[in-house]
Amino acid sequence: MTGRHATAWIICLVMAAAWCAWQIGGGHTRIDADFISLIGQENPEDSDMYNDIDNVRHVLAQDSRRAIFMVSAPTRERAINAATDLGGRISWINGTEKVTTPDDQAGRLPELLAFFQPHATALLSPQDRKALKADQGAKLYRRALQSIYSPTSTINARSLRDDPFSLLPHYLAAMAGKLGDGSGVVHRDGRFYVPVIASLDPRLASSDRDAQWVNDANRIVATLEKTPDIEVARSGQVFFAAAESSHAKADVKRIAMLATTGIVFMVGLVFFSWGPLLAALITVGSGILAGITAVTMIFNTVHAIALVFGASLIGIAVDYALHYVSIDPARGSARKRLRMILPGLTLGLITSIVGFAALSISPTLLLTQIAIYSVAGLIAAYLTVIFLLPFLPVQPVRNYLPIRRSVAALRYAQYSITPPTWGRLSLVMVILAGFAACSHYITSNDSIRNLGHGNESLIKQTITIRDVMGLGASPMFLRIEGKTSEDRLQTEEKLREKLSPLLENGTLGGMVSLADIIPSQKRQAENMALVRDKLYAPFAAQLAQNLPVNITPPDPAKASFLLPDAATLLVLPELANLQSGKGDLVRLRGVQDVAALKTALGDLENVHLIDPASAISDLFGRYRHWAYLALGVAMFAALVLAVFRYGLRDGICVFGAPAGAVLCALAGSFALGVPHNFFTTMALFLVFAIGADYVLFLAESRNSPHDQDTSLAVLLSLISSVLAFGLLATSSVPLVSDIGTVIAIGLIAAWILAPVMAGRRSMNPAGHLHDLVQDANEDEDDEDMYDDDTPTHRNQTHDTQGHGDA
Repeated sequence: MTGRHATAWIICLVMAAAWCAWQIGGGHTRIDADFISLIGQENPEDSDMYNDIDNVRHVLAQDSRRAIFMVSAPTRERAINAATDLGGRISWINGTEKVTTPDDQAGRLPELLAFFQPHATALLSPQDRKALKADQGAKLYRRALQSIYSPTSTINARSLRDDPFSLLPHYLAAMAGKLGDGSGVVHRDGRFYVPVIASLDPRLASSDRDAQWVNDANRIVATLEKTPDIEVARSGQVFFAAAESSHAKADVKRIAMLATTGIVFMVGLVFFSWGPLLAALITVGSGILAGITAVTMIFNTVHAIALVFGASLIGIAVDYALHYVSIDPARGSARKRLRMILPGLTLGLITSIVGFAALSISPTLLLTQIAIYSVAGLIAAYLTVIFLLPFLPVQPVRNYLPIRRSVAALRYAQYSITPPTWGRLSLVMVILAGFAACSHYITSNDSIRNLGHGNESLIKQTITIRDVMGLGASPMFLRIEGKTSEDRLQTEEKLREKLSPLLENGTLGGMVSLADIIPSQKRQAENMALVRDKLYAPFAAQLAQNLPVNITPPDPAKASFLLPDAATLLVLPELANLQSGKGDLVRLRGVQDVAALKTALGDLENVHLIDPASAISDLFGRYRHWAYLALGVAMFAALVLAVFRYGLRDGICVFGAPAGAVLCALAGSFALGVPHNFFTTMALFLVFAIGADYVLFLAESRNSPHDQDTSLAVLLSLISSVLAFGLLATSSVPLVSDIGTVIAIGLIAAWILAPVMAGRRSMNPAGHLHDLVQDANEDEDDEDMYDDDTPTHRNQTHDTQGHGDA
């Protein structure tokens, strides 16, 4: 540890900072804050295992790009005018791609007529197909005559030639209802309701601009609702995400302010110097910087959750700094003081690295990113303590301070309750038995519904929009598999026949499939045959007498069928919601009885019911299993290291401290009703790492003169960790609160168990009592004993010059 080493390390940190600024600031590495992008992002070799998740991710991504507004007013004219005004204002918000209103839908009619005209005789609305199959062609013939002479008719020469019976407009009307874009005005309970659909920029969520978009939209809605009798309901993932984010950010900001204030106050009160605080900030800051550098060097896109968890796990690095600054300067030079803590520091680092590295064996990129971030960050923090902290000013902790006397009292109490080796080994056996009991009695709950805060107002508005307009699909959907698009379309047509009874009795509110918009070629050929035999054959000659064109019956053999190809998607981009990779999706609405739905699907091949909430919950369940496995590997590694360092019996006892802390966190949080999931399992990693640090430092300092300094550092570490992480338990967001509860219980348990499992200290009870008496006597001494110019011995006077002596 020399000035050259410190200079070289500072240069490395500066280069890392420049790299991070270039990668992130220059846009070379993207920070993805979108929750949807977290779903289904697995390592390439495992990607085939997550077909359901891929489809869920596709559906959620499509739904996240749509915001639904419903404007209501007492009169039709006022409702339409207000909707037009709202649509115009929403279109100007940064992040809005397109706004659709009923007027816009009407404006699309000429384009749709022109595109579908060549296929008119192959496309039948469900009502027209049913009528022709029931030999009711005469009704369609009379309707065609009325259309010809109607003053509002859209018939032209081409439509008369291709579609003389005006079948296409009715097909398009049925299609518009299936696509669910709010193609009309609804009158209900004395009010008129008009939908406004906003299509959002797909980069909105990942760029963290969604909250601003929601704020702008809410201001526009508030302005519009100032008009008497105008009401606006809204729904969409973007609104729910912004509401959850707002709650979380408010809580985290409050907790961060309390924690920061508490830690600064604690350090200032204990050391009366800015040096220890600077040491802690430099240590943690270098770790965060190194972690970001590592992940941005490996990944082009880094998820924000990986950065948050990584930064939290690196928070244990503050212990490294506290252990150094807590060593009394009177104990020797900076090099000597560093040598005192280096064994514990190194063992703690190795244990933490093994634990976090175990996360990388999981199949998900999220855990891999967290592992890389944490390992790189902890190594950097370790090197910072070695190379930089010895050059910072230090101050001893005054013996007359209450915290110093409290440490002495706690050490005396600890000696009194510390059992002999056989007792500590028995406690380890109890801890292992406790894990076995927990595996049997504690059940996991990976449901994502437990993670959010919920917004009653938005939920109520969403239900209203769904009931009135039929907008907003049910989370559930069906995945249709098949070798070709024709196979899938035919399966979807069979599916509609199977689900017709559920649609009629209200068990299923609605459904839309690709086959509802683009029938299979087999169905189109059947439609053409129906039109030819049931409509053209009996009525073409009669209709021709009223038209100036020749009527030619359709020929299925020469027909050009409508296909779900790129040209169709260009005209109907909405169809992207109904396709995912090599499969099709059937969107469901208003599922009232899942069991009845599953029964109806029983004998249909290549049809799979998918509930996004369940699929995502199952995915996080797999993540949790991998995290448990990694935690087990970390605990086993800690046991091996402890046995190698301290021998078999003492090593097992030392291992019992972090293991017991994890057990207490697991059982205690379960007793408090905290659901155990992937995120709380990650919190157990933090408990394990900090618990291992506590006991390793105490074990290394036993029978040494700086034992009391180590006990002080462990107590300060507990206070800072509880302030930094334990306060999360006060959050109103369930996920954040659960993590905080687990950490708070685990840290307190680790602090209690660490001195007990580290073994008896070097001093006897009388020695501990002597510490208390000596500290009390020193309270009466004048503070001149800390004169900066008088180097003296510990417990008499202190060297408080405050300069590093590296």
